[in-house]
Amino acid sequence: MNNFKKLQFAALSLALAAFGINNASAQQKPVTERYVHKQAGNPYLPLWEHVPDGEPRVFEDPDRPGKYRVYIIGSHDVRFGSYCGPDIRAWSAPIEDLNSWRDEGPIFTYPIDNQWDVMYAPDLVEVRRKDGTKEYYLYPHSRGPRREAMVCKGSRPDGPFTPINLTEDGRSTVPGSCLGFDPSIFIEYVTDPNDPDYEIGFRAYGYWGFQHSTAAQLDQNTMYSVRPGTKPVDPFIPASFRYGELRDKGPNFPAIHPDEDLTRFNFFEASSIRQVGNKYVTVYSGYSGPDYGLSSTNSALRYAYSDSPLGPWKSGGVLVDSRGPVLNEDGSGLITTNGGHNTHGSIEKIGDNWYCFYHRPPRGFGNARQAVVAPVTISWDEKSVADGGKVVIRALDYYAPDGIWGAKDSRGNEYTGAEVTSEGFNMFGLPPYDYYSAGYACYLSDINLQQDTWDNWDNSMIITNVKSGNIIGYKYFGFGGLSKAKNGIKPFKGTAKGNGTMLNVWVQPQTAQGCTIEVWLDGPYDNATWNGKKIGEINIPTNAAKGITQYSVDVSAAVDGLDKKHAIFFKAVGMEDQPLFDLIGLGFSSKKNPIERPVPPTVNIMADGKLLEVPAIPTRSTNQNGIVDVTQYDIIVRTTTLPEITATASSPAVTITVEQAKDLQSVAKVKCIYNGLEKTYTITFRDPAWKEPEPLRPRRFRRG
Repeated sequence: MNNFKKLQFAALSLALAAFGINNASAQQKPVTERYVHKQAGNPYLPLWEHVPDGEPRVFEDPDRPGKYRVYIIGSHDVRFGSYCGPDIRAWSAPIEDLNSWRDEGPIFTYPIDNQWDVMYAPDLVEVRRKDGTKEYYLYPHSRGPRREAMVCKGSRPDGPFTPINLTEDGRSTVPGSCLGFDPSIFIEYVTDPNDPDYEIGFRAYGYWGFQHSTAAQLDQNTMYSVRPGTKPVDPFIPASFRYGELRDKGPNFPAIHPDEDLTRFNFFEASSIRQVGNKYVTVYSGYSGPDYGLSSTNSALRYAYSDSPLGPWKSGGVLVDSRGPVLNEDGSGLITTNGGHNTHGSIEKIGDNWYCFYHRPPRGFGNARQAVVAPVTISWDEKSVADGGKVVIRALDYYAPDGIWGAKDSRGNEYTGAEVTSEGFNMFGLPPYDYYSAGYACYLSDINLQQDTWDNWDNSMIITNVKSGNIIGYKYFGFGGLSKAKNGIKPFKGTAKGNGTMLNVWVQPQTAQGCTIEVWLDGPYDNATWNGKKIGEINIPTNAAKGITQYSVDVSAAVDGLDKKHAIFFKAVGMEDQPLFDLIGLGFSSKKNPIERPVPPTVNIMADGKLLEVPAIPTRSTNQNGIVDVTQYDIIVRTTTLPEITATASSPAVTITVEQAKDLQSVAKVKCIYNGLEKTYTITFRDPAWKEPEPLRPRRFRRG
């Protein structure tokens, strides 16, 4: 072990000890013990998991040679009051089952000087050496002082990773480290024996920048410095203040085709690059909106294409706008149906299909962002870009005659990006005979209705304070079913004739006046623009019970025997200007397909038999505590004598372990496990006169 590794291990051990975390708990769980989330929908990770900035990669499964997994490597919103957290988070799924995502855990953290570095948008690449060795380079984008350009190396895509370009004291990167904000790496393999890089076998390129774009060819021997004899390309992609308003001034953009309009690129941050056919595509967070009749936003990804990893580039347009543009009621314009904040992501080919990965902010809240995905279709030609060759990326509609979805209003404004849906990887629609949290909604007439969640035992987000006139939509349900596994999706039953299909909703009434939920198929309006059809009504009676209640309506006449996939919309009707209900969840049922809302267990904790108040929100991560998940809860007991701690759960499926405190200066712990997911309650004892200190404010960095 070299001096730096010894220093890092010692720092990590001391930090973990200081916060009562042993080395074993900080390490990765064995693969067989890692949690697997099995649920169709978008977001495709658990609703309580907040992984923004996700970079998708397909790697060979290190534990199953010949099999492949798609990995999402991102930052981690665990702080609520600021961006990201102390870890780089990874999840993965086998390419044969894209609704089975395994938590690979915190694949990298960096504690130093009694602090954990915050980690922003990372990248992870695989380098295959000529002898067959695979190396994985992680670019974690540490926000620690002088550590932004940190690069780490490992032998597996799930880690562990060790920094390779830090000084002996571990406090800064070594001279020559060039990577900056939101780094992205592209590996180009060399197969031509006449190529000067044939012996090493590959070239590496780096891309980075916040409101200014830079790129460089990297030294293959370091993977963190500029290749000798080359210089960075700066500026690289033209940046803007907002759509069409250049931030970068000056005539010299060597990486842009000379006949291109510089105002069409609109770079903000979040570079990512992929090869598509004989061309290259760079994806980045870029201002969009006015180009299709909406306000300017950096809650969008744009793309450009080239014949070379370093350009010159031509603008391709918008890849996705996470605000979910669709037509308005009469088709005269486009509207947004989801929250906007920022986004980050890329494209990745999984099997035979391309997907666009990005993130969404519930109600526009940027500290609880969620990983979402949409299938896309990509076309290219063999001509060079210089000779008019193109790469065109459009939203995939599997059932459309031309395979393309789009939204074009009567004035000619057209959104050509990926469609924002509830489906995720389920391009054939969601299996109808299942329960879905209301949080999978993709169409909200009021984005503020959607609430984030943090309870890892409850895969649920509610739509709250729904008022008369509000519309909530889910695109799409696969009423036609899927007869055999395809594109990473398992087969499922559709709504066949004679099923007697019922639509079930779980709501919590907010008024004694009663109200109605109209159920619409395909669209929320019965007109030529939407071709919607009202297929039922759910009546919540006057003086309905205030608790969560299941209501059902027979929709068999409309959906039994329906083919392909279709959207479902809810329209609230009732007293004006007052909350009517909270929408908790929905799903279809039949005689052969019963449905039940999953209700998570609760835990009761007692001190000497007295019930304690168990917090609903987990302890937030800080630079000082280094918490990397949502499993830790803190309880303070004011007492002058040491009590006995006991605990019970509402379900026998919960296992409970209680560790008693030795004295009032130590802590008691209650560890609970349900379906493989842990919650740990730490009980601290304080004198009744003790006053809680003001919380430390996290360091902030504005991203847009």
